[in-house]
Amino acid sequence: MDLQKWRNNPEIASLVEIGAKGFFPLFYPQWLYEVSNPQVNPPTSPFSKQEEEKAKKILKQLQKHKSLDRKKTLLSSLEKEDRILFIKTFLKAVEGKILDEKPELQ
Repeated sequence: MDLQKWRNNPEIASLVEIGAKGFFPLFYPQWLYEVSNPQVNPPTSPFSKQEEEKAKKILKQLQKHKSLDRKKTLLSSLEKEDRILFIKTFLKAVEGKILDEKPELQ
């Protein structure tokens, strides 16, 4: 997945920027727990093409909404698997942003 495009997307760039600081206003804490807990969500292999397309589709839907509340509502309405896929993709974009800012972490 081309995460550079995600990080440069004006609709999500600010959320990635504050995510790099450790603040995730788009997600409820329970969602982040579900993504990070291996018992709830076992580790998976890299994203398939189908998963990449699904994440892009969700991003396009989010871009239609301007307010954070509406974006959060959209994510709430997704199936759990789709929401987890989007959150994982978003966190990968945040990780890339952090590594761009601090290459010594690589």
